[in-house]
Amino acid sequence: MAQIGLAGWSIHRRFYAKEVKLLDYPKLAREEFGLDIVELNSPFFDGTDDDYLTQLNANAAAAGVKMVHISVDGQGNLAALDEDERKQAVANHAKWLEIGAKLGCGSIRGNAGGTDAAPDPEIQACVKSFKELAAIGEKLGVKFAMENHGGISRDAGPMVKVFRAVGSSWVGACPDFNNFAADIRYAALEDVAPWAVVVHAKMLEFDEAGEEKNIDIGRCIRIFEQVGYDGYYLIEYEGPTDDHEGVLKSKALLEKYL
Repeated sequence: MAQIGLAGWSIHRRFYAKEVKLLDYPKLAREEFGLDIVELNSPFFDGTDDDYLTQLNANAAAAGVKMVHISVDGQGNLAALDEDERKQAVANHAKWLEIGAKLGCGSIRGNAGGTDAAPDPEIQACVKSFKELAAIGEKLGVKFAMENHGGISRDAGPMVKVFRAVGSSWVGACPDFNNFAADIRYAALEDVAPWAVVVHAKMLEFDEAGEEKNIDIGRCIRIFEQVGYDGYYLIEYEGPTDDHEGVLKSKALLEKYL
C-alpha cells in the first residue's frame, strides 16, 4: 500500500539557514507534519562518519520514523565521456549507497548527468555507470534511482534506454511530478512509471480548493497506480510560501487522491 513521506528538500530553507539540523529532522517530521517516513538529502548531512550515522539512526528510532531514501547531489557526472571522470562519479555515488545501507534506506537517488541533447555516447556511459552501481547496490541491499533532473534525464526516452540496457531490479526511477517540461509531463511520467522506486510528489502552489495550480496531482497518482506502484510518495514542496503550510497542503492533497 502506498505511503506518504516527507522529502527533506521541502524544508531546505530551514536547513540552509541552520534552523534545523539533520539529526533533528526525523523528530520534526513526526511532530510538525505527522509523517513517520522521511527522505534525506546529501547536502544536509553534517557528517558521514559512523558515529554521526549511528546517532541519526538512534534519533529516527526514538521518533518512530523510518528513513527510506537519500537524494544525492553534487557527486559527479555518471554520463561523463571521460572515463576517469565517470569512474570517480561512480565511486562517489557508491559511498552514498553504503551510507544508505547503514541508515536502513532502501534506495538512493543520483543524477544521471550528461547534456540535454543526450547523445548516444553519453547514454552508453550512463548505462555503464548504472550497471556498476546496480552491482554494488545489490550487495548492500540498496537500489540506485535516476530522477528526471536535467541532462540526459530531461526526457523520458533516454532514461528508459538506460533502465532497459541495465536490466537490473537494483536500478530504477525516482520520478518527479514537476521536472519534465509541462508539455510532456504526463506522457513522460507514464514512460518511466514502470521503473519507479520512489516518487517525488513535487508541489508548488495551491488554489482555494487546495488543488495544485500547475500539476494535476490526481492524474499523476493514477499514472503510477495503473502500473501497480505501491511505494512511497515523498512530499517535495518547493513553493515560495511558508513551508509548514505548503507541506500540510501537499499532504492533504496526496491523502485525497490516495
